[in-house]
Amino acid sequence: MCGIAGRVGPHAGSSSTIKRMTDSIVHRGPDDEGFYVSDGIELGMRRLAIIDLKGGKQPVSDESGKIQVVFNGEIYNYKALQDGLIKAGHTLKSNSDTEVIAHLYEDHGTNFISMLHGMFAIAIWDSNSNKLILIRDRFGKKPLFYQQNLTGGMDFASEIRALKYSDSSNFNSRNVNPSAINNLLTFGYIHSPDSVFTGIKSLPAGNFLEWKLGSVSEAKPYWAPPINVPEKWSEEEALDQVRKVVFDAVSERMVSERAMGTFLSGGIDSTVVTAIASKLHGKKIQTFSIGFQEKDYDESVYAENVAKYLGTDHKTLVVNPNPVEIIQDLAKTFDQPFADSSAVPTFILSKLARENIVVSLTGDGGDEIFSGYDRYRLVPQLDRLNSILRILEPFKNQISWASKNSNSRKLRSLSRHIIANKDFSSRYLHTMTLIPLAIRQELLNKEFINKDEIAKPESDFISLWNKLESRTSNKVEIMSNLDILTYLPGDILAKVDMTSMNNSLETRSPFLDYRVLDVASRIPHELRIKNGKSKYLLRKLACEFVPNELIDRPKMGFAIPRASWLRGPLKDVTYDLLTDQTCISRGWFNQASINQILKQHMSGIDQDILIWPLLMTELWARNWLDN
Repeated sequence: MCGIAGRVGPHAGSSSTIKRMTDSIVHRGPDDEGFYVSDGIELGMRRLAIIDLKGGKQPVSDESGKIQVVFNGEIYNYKALQDGLIKAGHTLKSNSDTEVIAHLYEDHGTNFISMLHGMFAIAIWDSNSNKLILIRDRFGKKPLFYQQNLTGGMDFASEIRALKYSDSSNFNSRNVNPSAINNLLTFGYIHSPDSVFTGIKSLPAGNFLEWKLGSVSEAKPYWAPPINVPEKWSEEEALDQVRKVVFDAVSERMVSERAMGTFLSGGIDSTVVTAIASKLHGKKIQTFSIGFQEKDYDESVYAENVAKYLGTDHKTLVVNPNPVEIIQDLAKTFDQPFADSSAVPTFILSKLARENIVVSLTGDGGDEIFSGYDRYRLVPQLDRLNSILRILEPFKNQISWASKNSNSRKLRSLSRHIIANKDFSSRYLHTMTLIPLAIRQELLNKEFINKDEIAKPESDFISLWNKLESRTSNKVEIMSNLDILTYLPGDILAKVDMTSMNNSLETRSPFLDYRVLDVASRIPHELRIKNGKSKYLLRKLACEFVPNELIDRPKMGFAIPRASWLRGPLKDVTYDLLTDQTCISRGWFNQASINQILKQHMSGIDQDILIWPLLMTELWARNWLDN
């Protein structure tokens, strides 16, 4: 695992510049550094040593030295790929997965990408054709940002902050991307290919691009989530397929020369991963969970029960964090605004784990791959809403007013569905939205963003839905694929990568193996959600390791007491940040709208879902623009 950076073009060739760039991401790789600098090209990396501790240095080249590679991530099938390369006559100098990439590219060009099992952000300099290639893994586990400059060159890095140290940086307030801020307020994250800066792009998951002779190609997809025809498997046959592929995915991710453990919440996904890892590990595996003193937000007891049953070496940290300090930590960690408040416990958990291990397995992706979210399970209810909405249509104004003055989440949800049209896709969109369009139109200043552009996140969402609907009529499959393409890389994986790597911790997610998704996409629809139970087959697999009563409980997620924090320990800092002259003069938000939202929340009507993204955006701006 590493942090990588580089520059190519007439402006490149400075060892001091590339070192400044990689020094800014030393948290991603505290163990070592490496550089390749020549006329017109700079490659750099910071290494977190996991495999081949002595020999796995980067950059790595082919035998001729004409192909240079820097790489962030892990190639889990590198041993098998090594064997094939040796049989083909290659001489390998190390036992690292990075060297495999150089030789595979030498033999197969960019077609080699499909051979990789793993998570990766790769940069390849091919001096034979003066070409730089950037590649991002299928699901977007590893980030990769790039910018083109006026000289025709290009810079890239694992994190935006590293681009600040390039001579051609777009890292200033004049280049803040209004569309990205709008997208953040809509969904809580900024979706690829956008970044918070107009001149900086994020390479989308499952894509690669090429720079050659001053020109950057469009990002090209090499993979997309499959929509397969369901197999005619019996329940036992389907369970057997799931069992085999998940075991294999966990097994591949157990290779490490550093201490390893798992994140354990006690839910289905982390329980399956931990149980299989324990079985394969051969001795007590270390597991980690956190809890809050507020019982409504504490699931540590469930993790402890599972850990006790599985016999793991478990550590629980029950926290009472200082909210002011933790949001400051997050604002420094995330180099673009991020509004998923579950980043708070994820950051704390990563810090706890890193005190004991260097590599952690996680259950990320289980919900998207195996239809685990409640919104998938409730598709029949959403389908039946049409008849109810027709009856309530004449009363939509009254219901809208009541929802704005109530803490009832059900009433607010009903109001959103009434406002949405009768298309299922629009109703699903409303379940995924943080700040609805009507409120954003009031919140965002017209001097900051054109009013006609404010609805773009919704129109892009519906366009992607329609594209997926042209391939399948199954709504759960559409929802799952849409989440894999947007919410998973933009929110879940960005959160885990930034919080874990800030603590120099590598996280591996067995469910985010394209072979697992391939099997899951062929499960008969009636076995994905059965008897009202989501993740039906994964749930059955979990029950092969632990009693059903340990995991048969409502899904909690990684929630925090956000509403009470904003009325209590975060009240003063929230008012200071969102109502002072600095925020007003920035000109992004309508101050009257912010004041009204704050007034409602402090009066007891929860508006934390609106306040949190505004607060984290302004706090980001103070850290990354004003400072």
